[in-house]
Amino acid sequence: MKRRDALKNIGLSLGYAAVAPSALSILQGCTTEAEKWVPQLLSIDEGIIVKNLVDLILPKTEASPGALEVNVPEFIDLLAFKSYNEEDKNKFIKGIKAIVLELTVDKDPEFQISKLTTEEYDAILAKYLKSKPEDRKDFNKEQKLTFGALAGLRGQSVWAYKTTEQIGENVLAYRPVPGSQNGCIDVNETTDGKAWSLQA
Repeated sequence: MKRRDALKNIGLSLGYAAVAPSALSILQGCTTEAEKWVPQLLSIDEGIIVKNLVDLILPKTEASPGALEVNVPEFIDLLAFKSYNEEDKNKFIKGIKAIVLELTVDKDPEFQISKLTTEEYDAILAKYLKSKPEDRKDFNKEQKLTFGALAGLRGQSVWAYKTTEQIGENVLAYRPVPGSQNGCIDVNETTDGKAWSLQA
């Protein structure tokens, strides 16, 4: 099975209707200039917010590139634009707008999204993604929507990140030609503790 076909199957198994070829091309080695990115489904401000959140969810480290370096925000936007039906698009946008509202609720109407600080982004991630199940029971309707949107964004970001060729081949344990299956072995001995990449 070719890598592109395998990625499409993974997309289907995760509930995505299809992974559009143009969305996949963003992940597979093409480099978009971040400052020139124009979102297809999101607004410019929503794109800024998604980029900053994704950067905190999967930041650059000494050992691996960050999500921004492998075009994860661009992929998430284009995937939704190309492959979501209208109902799913509306649900996706509604969740992103809930995040925007949470981040700007106390701001002046003329406030610019680009002025939001890293601390503000970090605070919303901590408030929702580090919340305990018992605390979520007290969330109001908007807070539940925000939590769902942030959890979904995190899940999409991790999936897209691990699906990139750069991460799959250079960060995760990668074996282009699968060998024999060995059960009950220590992952630390086999891959130095790395998760397996999707095999081609």
